[in-house]
Amino acid sequence: MNKLGCVYLVGAGPGDPGLITVKGASLLSCCDCVIYDVLASVSLLNCCPKNCEKLFVGKQKGKHSKSQEEINSLLIEKARCHSIVVRLKGGDPYIFGRGGEEALALKDAGIPYEVVPGVTSASAVLASAGIPVTHRLLSRSFHVVTAHTSGDTGLPEDFFHLTNTGGTVIVLMGASQIDAVCKGLMQQGWNGDTPAAVIQNGTLPNQKTVTGTLQELPAKAQIAGISSPAVIAAGKTAALNLLSSVRRPLDGIRAGIIGTDSFTHRLKGLLDCRGARADVICRMQVIPCRNKELEESFQQISNYTWLVFTSANGVRLYLEQLLKNLKSQQPIKADLRCLGNLKIAAVGKETNRALEEFFLHADYVPDTPDSQSLAEGLVKRLTASDRVLIPRAKQGQDHLPERLKQAGIFFCSIPVYDVVPVWEETNEFQEYDFFVFASPSGVSSFFSRNYPKGQAKFCCIGAVTARVLENHGVHADLIPKEASAKGIVEQIEKAAGNVISSKNT
Repeated sequence: MNKLGCVYLVGAGPGDPGLITVKGASLLSCCDCVIYDVLASVSLLNCCPKNCEKLFVGKQKGKHSKSQEEINSLLIEKARCHSIVVRLKGGDPYIFGRGGEEALALKDAGIPYEVVPGVTSASAVLASAGIPVTHRLLSRSFHVVTAHTSGDTGLPEDFFHLTNTGGTVIVLMGASQIDAVCKGLMQQGWNGDTPAAVIQNGTLPNQKTVTGTLQELPAKAQIAGISSPAVIAAGKTAALNLLSSVRRPLDGIRAGIIGTDSFTHRLKGLLDCRGARADVICRMQVIPCRNKELEESFQQISNYTWLVFTSANGVRLYLEQLLKNLKSQQPIKADLRCLGNLKIAAVGKETNRALEEFFLHADYVPDTPDSQSLAEGLVKRLTASDRVLIPRAKQGQDHLPERLKQAGIFFCSIPVYDVVPVWEETNEFQEYDFFVFASPSGVSSFFSRNYPKGQAKFCCIGAVTARVLENHGVHADLIPKEASAKGIVEQIEKAAGNVISSKNT
C-alpha cells in the first residue's frame, strides 16, 4: 500500500499575491500537486516547483469546472500518489470557501490534512479601501454573510436576521446582489441614510470603490459598472476613508521587472516600499554550468594574475564552486590562500558587493559599470605577462575578451552559468508604466515573447543592456548612473511625475 500524502487546505488571501501567508507560500514552493480555484492572481502558481502537477477546478457563476464531490474525490486520489498536495483557495478556506466540506471528505477517507488559514477578503478588502471593519466609537461588532445560497436562489436566510445587529455588515460575493442587499437591510429597519460601500477587485491594482448610502449605492454601483468579484459593506464605518493622504513617491506607478531572482527581489522590495506596484513578469533563471574548463581553472588558479568578474552571479557561482572544490581536496592542504597572488576586478558596485560576501574586495572597479569600461580600464593596468581568468555567463557580452585579445593579453573565459527565461503565470497582460531590464538576455527574452509594450518607458541597468534594446528598435528611456536596484529606483522616481501627469490628462 502506498504511503499517504498530506493535503494542505491553503488560503491564498484576498487577491494581492503578497498577502498569502508565509506558511502558505512555503508549502506551494515544495508541493507535488496543487489543486486551485479561480485565483485573483495566478502568479501564486509561480511559487510551485517546475515539475508540480497543476490542476484547475475553479467554480465561476454559471460555469463550474468540477462539482464539489468531484473535487473531494480528486483530493483523495492525489493524496494517494503525492507526498504534498496543496488545495489552494481564495481568501480563507473556512470562510465561504467550502474548506469544511473538503476537510470532512478527507477525514472520512482517512487522509491526513491540515488547514492553513488565509487572509479573508471580509477584512482585507475593506482595509484596502480605507474602511475599518470595527471602530471603538462607531462599530463594535461585524457580521459576515454571503450573497448566495448553495443553489444560487437569492440571499441566504441568515441575511434576513440582521435587524438589530448594528455594527458592520459585510457581504461577500455580492456584485450581482447589490440592490437586493441594500433593499433587504432597509426592509429590516436599517436607515436608508446608513453609509455603504462596494469594493471590486479589492487589494488589486484595478481596485474600484463606490461609496454612498443604502439608498444611493445600487444606482451608483450600476453607473460605475461594478462587477464580480465585489464585497459590500454597510454601517457607520463605511463612511470613513482612512487611506493615507500622504502620497509616496511612486504611488500609482506600475513596473514590470525582468531579471534574475536575487536582483528582482531587491528591486521589487524597493519599488513596493516607495508605493509602486511592481511585478516580476519574467525570471531569468540562473543555471550553474559544470565543464572541464571550470574544473581545470580550480587546479590552475594560482597560474593567473587577475580574476575578473562581470556580474554578481558570476562571483557567487564561481567562488561557491571553488570552495566546494577546495573542500573536496581535504585532507590535502588547500585553502583560500590559492587566491593570494591574484588581483580582482569587478564590473560595478553590485558585483563588488557580491565579492564582499566572500570577504574579498576588488582591486579595480570602473566608474561606469559596463563591460566596455571594464575592458578599457583593465587593459591600462595589465602587462604582457599577465594572465586573466574571466568566470562569466554562457551568453555574456564579447567586448571584454575581444579587447584583451587585441591587447595581446592571455585570458581564459569560462562559462559558469547560463540564464533561461521563466515567464510568470498571470491572469492577463498588464499595462505597465515602466519595464525594467537587468541584463541583455532579459531584453532578448522580452522581445521573443512579443509582450505588449503599451506606453511604458524602458529602463535598462546599463549601457550594454540599452544597446541590445536599441537593436530591437527601442530607445532606453532610463539608464541609472549606478547599475543597481537603488539606482534604478532613483531614475524611476525622477520620471514618475511626468508619467502620472500624462495618465491624469
